[in-house]
Amino acid sequence: MNVLIVEDSPSARKLLRITLEHYGCTVIEARDGVEGLELAARNLPDVIISDALMPRMDGFQLLRGLKSNPRLKSIPFIFHSSTYTGEKEAELALSLGAEAFIAKPTEPAKLWEMTCTIMSEWEARKKAPAHPPVDESDEQYLREYSRVVAAKLEEKVAELEDALRLRKQAEDQLLTLNAELEQQIALEVEKNREKDRIMAHQARLAAMGEMLRNIAHQWRQPLNNISLIIQNLQIEFEDGVLTQHLCHEYVQDCLKFLTYMSRTIDNFSAFYQPDGGRQQLDMYDTVTEAVSLVKEDLESCGITVRLTNKCDSTVTGYKKEFSQALLNIIQNAKEAIVLRCPTAPFIEIVCSQKGESAQVSVRDNGGGISQEFMDKIFDPYFTTKFMSQGTGVGLYMSKMIIERHMNGTISITNNAAGAEVTIELPLEQQRAADGQ
Repeated sequence: MNVLIVEDSPSARKLLRITLEHYGCTVIEARDGVEGLELAARNLPDVIISDALMPRMDGFQLLRGLKSNPRLKSIPFIFHSSTYTGEKEAELALSLGAEAFIAKPTEPAKLWEMTCTIMSEWEARKKAPAHPPVDESDEQYLREYSRVVAAKLEEKVAELEDALRLRKQAEDQLLTLNAELEQQIALEVEKNREKDRIMAHQARLAAMGEMLRNIAHQWRQPLNNISLIIQNLQIEFEDGVLTQHLCHEYVQDCLKFLTYMSRTIDNFSAFYQPDGGRQQLDMYDTVTEAVSLVKEDLESCGITVRLTNKCDSTVTGYKKEFSQALLNIIQNAKEAIVLRCPTAPFIEIVCSQKGESAQVSVRDNGGGISQEFMDKIFDPYFTTKFMSQGTGVGLYMSKMIIERHMNGTISITNNAAGAEVTIELPLEQQRAADGQ
């Protein structure tokens, strides 16, 4: 059986073709009534299955054109549509000479069964059309066709109005949701800022406490020396052996120790003052200066500090913020060592270069970090120490400084004896090249 399909929807046309070819039909395809009329005249199919609503020429106009052509008027015509499905549409189709009106959707097997039944009835009528052709000047056809089209247009207008109304409602809802979302985002941003302010304040308090403790370490020996000098002055004066020259030496020694203590205060005060802005930093010099502030404290705990420079590197950033990040890492290494008391405790700091980045590695033999904590080590407020021993903001603030303020990266791994924290910062020449 040769079947002409007239359908403007590619997917519907393909599905119908697959169904008919499955049952052994030869299928010809047309995209609208104009093309369908041309292919019908050229191929004289056994049956035509057509949609109703199509561009250029719809199914009703196609059927009327077929029935007005003596060569084509005997071809059985079946409407297959989801648009015109009312009783009036079916009556108009049958009045024009259609064999049947099948509404979409229809199961493929059912469609084929109905097609075969229609064709059998048509064969029984010896290929005579089911209804007489309509005269070209038939005013009844024009009235019925106009009424059907007008009714369908009214339905489409109503559907469009409903769609516009629903779209307006959706747009209003979307605007409301966007406004609520913006408010929620602003609220969450403010919460995050407040959280960062609180953590920064806690970090400053912790840094202040650390500063006072380091000052105490560096003052302890000079104070002890001054105390001994004063005692010697008193003893020698009482024994009558204190000379003017000896007294002068004792005074000079005291002044030397007091100058050292004053300079210590100046160094720490300068270190904890806010940065003036971004500047070029010699990596090894910056690390050396930061380590000098805590070296005596580390050595008083029996910890050996090893500082190695493998490559001179220059970066751009905030000197004091970077030093604070480094000191936070050193402080964590010190606490791990004090807790586990390894043999020959040490902290090793290596300055090197890796590709286009300056690299600072801080290694220790404090036993390392448990794998269950490795993913949380940089989280805010996370600490493996007792609450009285730490707030859990040190490494978090170090991460914020390195990544947000200096465009670098920070990572932590375990080595054979302990933990290793690695900081990578873009070299000054690389930053200049990126800027260009």
